[in-house]
Amino acid sequence: MAVNFLIMLAIYMITRWVFYFMNTRFFPDVNYGDMMTMSLGGLRFDISALCYLNVLCVIMQFIPLKCRDTIKYQRIVKIIFLVINIIGIAINAADIVYFEFGGRRSTWIMFSEFGGESNLGKIFLNSITGYWQVWLFGIAMIAAIIFLYYNPIKKNRSKEDYPSAKFYYPIHTGIFLIALLLTFAGLRGGLSWKMHPMRQDSAELYCKHPIEAAIVLNTPFTMITTIHKSGYKDPKFFKEEELDGIFNPVKNSTPRGGEMRRMNVVVFLMESFSMEYTGFFNKDKDGGHYRGYTPFLDELLSQSYCFEYSFANGARSVDCMPASFAGIPRYIDPYCYYIYSNNTLQALPQMLRDEGYNTAFFHGAPNSTLGFKAFCSSIGFEQYYGMDEYPNKDDFDGTWAIFDEPYLQYFAKYTKEYAKKDKPFFLTVFTASSHEPFKIPEQFENTFTRGEIPMHRSISYADYAIRQYFEQVKNEPWFENTIFVFSADHCGVSHRSDYNNDMGRFLIPIFFYTPGGQLPIKCDSTRLMQQTDITPTILGLLNYQKPYFSFGKDVFDDSPNYVNFVFNDRDGTSMYYLDDLMIEYRNNELIGIYKFKEDFSLKNNLLSKKGQFQQLPFMERQIRAILQQYIVRMKDNKLTAK
Repeated sequence: MAVNFLIMLAIYMITRWVFYFMNTRFFPDVNYGDMMTMSLGGLRFDISALCYLNVLCVIMQFIPLKCRDTIKYQRIVKIIFLVINIIGIAINAADIVYFEFGGRRSTWIMFSEFGGESNLGKIFLNSITGYWQVWLFGIAMIAAIIFLYYNPIKKNRSKEDYPSAKFYYPIHTGIFLIALLLTFAGLRGGLSWKMHPMRQDSAELYCKHPIEAAIVLNTPFTMITTIHKSGYKDPKFFKEEELDGIFNPVKNSTPRGGEMRRMNVVVFLMESFSMEYTGFFNKDKDGGHYRGYTPFLDELLSQSYCFEYSFANGARSVDCMPASFAGIPRYIDPYCYYIYSNNTLQALPQMLRDEGYNTAFFHGAPNSTLGFKAFCSSIGFEQYYGMDEYPNKDDFDGTWAIFDEPYLQYFAKYTKEYAKKDKPFFLTVFTASSHEPFKIPEQFENTFTRGEIPMHRSISYADYAIRQYFEQVKNEPWFENTIFVFSADHCGVSHRSDYNNDMGRFLIPIFFYTPGGQLPIKCDSTRLMQQTDITPTILGLLNYQKPYFSFGKDVFDDSPNYVNFVFNDRDGTSMYYLDDLMIEYRNNELIGIYKFKEDFSLKNNLLSKKGQFQQLPFMERQIRAILQQYIVRMKDNKLTAK
């Protein structure tokens, strides 16, 4: 098996290089060194694909049965091995051709996308005549595996050749278990319990641009790992030519005069910081006695531009960054875990990097956590500082990440270092201590109130850690030329019943703190804010001059075409907010209407009175257009302004 695996790895590697050379026009920035890096990274995906394809053969070759050592048995194993791997070679080679049409490796969803085609035979014949070189290459690789297949036995073993059963079965059972363990490690990309199994977007660790992930990956891997995915179905609410006129995610910047402002930007993504936990937004709760668990954040909110209604666009940590930095909300499934995760995005870190900014991302968890490092690389963060780079592992909480207080001191140190460079900087830090199991350092055990649930004490500790960061940087010369942006990644565990509804589960604090007075101090009760608005709003504040892509909006846009909306989705139930009305959509049907500002707990569904709402037809057209744009552009890999 080892010899035959090595032969297959060689074939997959050759195919990777042929894939690159046949599609070089799509990879203009890739040099020899990049290809070596991507090839070495691609080995992990090749091993994973081969383990998926050959798990049956592994079992057959290592199961402790003496019948393995017969020519007939090995002939069966050979046939199975060759059939399965010839299919793998064929689909891997076919993607050399198909890549130019999809811009990414093929996934299982292609079978549903082409299932209704009546002229597949003609398409197949045209591909043979148009790309005969690729077909010849594929045939050559198939011939190679057939002729190079290594057969482990030449003749049947006799009974006298075996040791006694008391030795044979224990030893071969141990070998069998080792083989299964190695296969399992190959499938998921390693054995570390802290790492997530490899996904398509994991390939972006080894490349500079998302499109280059196609070089790292192989098609059997992307096919097998998406076999359980159904893909999005185009609802076809509107004709293609009218869709952009209803809702267009391509934004043409509207500069507010003058050149781009080269202010620094620091973004705090706060783990599980629900709006429910703050005192600032809940002053009327409990008869005015509710104090919350975020005293420093409350102080900062009183000096910032914040929003009474600000929303997450997802429910998990992996939903936060696509929304906040690339304008991609979650729809049914997390973007990073879905079959379209290798699409090309137009994200804030890369846009600012192109304008001369230094960019870096900080997160105190292991670098493999949730695929953050791969995603950060794909959207343009120049540097990634995770637990692997953190110098003092004694600050590890033992389960999840470095404790927030020492890690934010580490972040403060690096903020000062970046400020000494000749460029403006865009830095993001993702806090971690308010993540389960909600541990805090022993010296703070009696410092913070335990609250009603374990989450509350860890929120107070994280709030304290943020305070300590600002104590370190508030007197720095660059401080007043910096936009500080705060957003939770998603809501945490809810304790209050008034937040336990389809709106409350998405309410998070999002606010802009500009110590230099660039923004007024205000709690805006009119304009609605969401995570997908963060990038457009930052670009607006910086007076960015170029078009970009986002499903969000610049919340400070004062043009007559401004639409004051929020869109989010919970497992296929989509919510669209406009001014003071919210509608819910499921299975392309209107299922709820709420006056959310009057009915905070969403107890009064006004669906039976829908004729009373003049804005309802506009809202329905908007939510349908957003859903159709999302699905069509995701399927067609059109998530940039180009």
